[in-house]
Amino acid sequence: MSFPPIFAKIVGFLLAVLTPLLSFIVMDVTGPCNNQVEIALEKTDGYIKGVCHADPQYDLLKEGNIEWFRDDIPFPYDKDGNLSQSYINWKKYAQGYADNGIRIFAVTPYPEDFIEYGLDPRLPENRQAIQDIARFYVEDLKGIVGAFQITNEMGIDRFTYPLTMDEAYDFIGMQLEAMYPIRGDILIGYNLAALSIATMPIEMREYHQYCDYVGVDLYLGCFENLLKNANQYITILNYVRKVTRKPIILCEFGYIGLGEPKSDAQKKEILESYGYSSEEEARADIDKFISNLPPELADEFDQYADETSEYRANLMFEGEFSNHLYRELHDGYGLYGFEHTPEGQAEFFSYIIPKIRKLDFVIGSIVYCWSDSGDCYVCGQEDCPVETKWGLVDCEGNPKPAYYAVKEAFAD
Repeated sequence: MSFPPIFAKIVGFLLAVLTPLLSFIVMDVTGPCNNQVEIALEKTDGYIKGVCHADPQYDLLKEGNIEWFRDDIPFPYDKDGNLSQSYINWKKYAQGYADNGIRIFAVTPYPEDFIEYGLDPRLPENRQAIQDIARFYVEDLKGIVGAFQITNEMGIDRFTYPLTMDEAYDFIGMQLEAMYPIRGDILIGYNLAALSIATMPIEMREYHQYCDYVGVDLYLGCFENLLKNANQYITILNYVRKVTRKPIILCEFGYIGLGEPKSDAQKKEILESYGYSSEEEARADIDKFISNLPPELADEFDQYADETSEYRANLMFEGEFSNHLYRELHDGYGLYGFEHTPEGQAEFFSYIIPKIRKLDFVIGSIVYCWSDSGDCYVCGQEDCPVETKWGLVDCEGNPKPAYYAVKEAFAD
């Protein structure tokens, strides 16, 4: 069961208050961590300077001092057990980056991808087959992939479903265990996101023996209004380092380049477009209201079918989906000193990247993301700022102010 939005807010507040304290309480392991840092940096030929979801604009990438491309690997097999065409195409696509001197930071598939193929990670009899796929990736992609991240952001409902967190830990761990003995100069690890940052590194400790790094995804000021100071990046990274005793990679981080709150009148107009005059009226008929939403956004609620109507209504109007519904960023979303504008986005990168690079236990930073999007992948709407304005370049591939900020911050 997912936590209700109010619980998430409470935990988020506690995380904001307690993380600085925890970073002092946890045993300092600088020495062992530094030794692993040196080994990892030898394998990567230095600090990982990367971007998520790149386009093959090789010259522009390299001009921006971007040397790594982080991308999702398709599931390798089709329903008949043959190599899938999507995997074959991706491997050829990834080879193009490698041929142009850009290394690949590859993310393996989600639990749902394995289940769709017929390998439910919750069933012990499927463990060997899942590990075989993990080994296949390492062996088949040597020379193309320089680092693997096992799946992505467990703890985020849409990615973890239908696994529980304990099942997700085992799903990650079994693949790390399989890859570790054959990885050679390839780095392997997993990533943390959102509320899982506080607890997942503790729960995963038995698998850290198979990790070259632990990744962190951070988007402070973009999805919540509690963590307001950019320097909290440093505090959180230090906490994860001390708990895991591993080199850290900032696998995803960024700042939305456009977005602001909607007025009450604008929100009312949006509700009326779906046939309701107020949130109260929509709450009273929440399932019908959801069915009137854009298909992509309505589909997000399928995994909450077993929850109460009140829960779905709270999720709609108090959780992250409210931003998608109203195509806005809530009032209070943002870091002190950095507006959600193209210029504010650039200023964020200019400020935070140099600070992160001074942390001797962080071996890489991967910006999210290369290009703006024509529509939001969560709700499908073109004017939703939540997942459309993250790019270093616009939808036509033209550099934004953030591109030049990252270029300068990544310069040696």
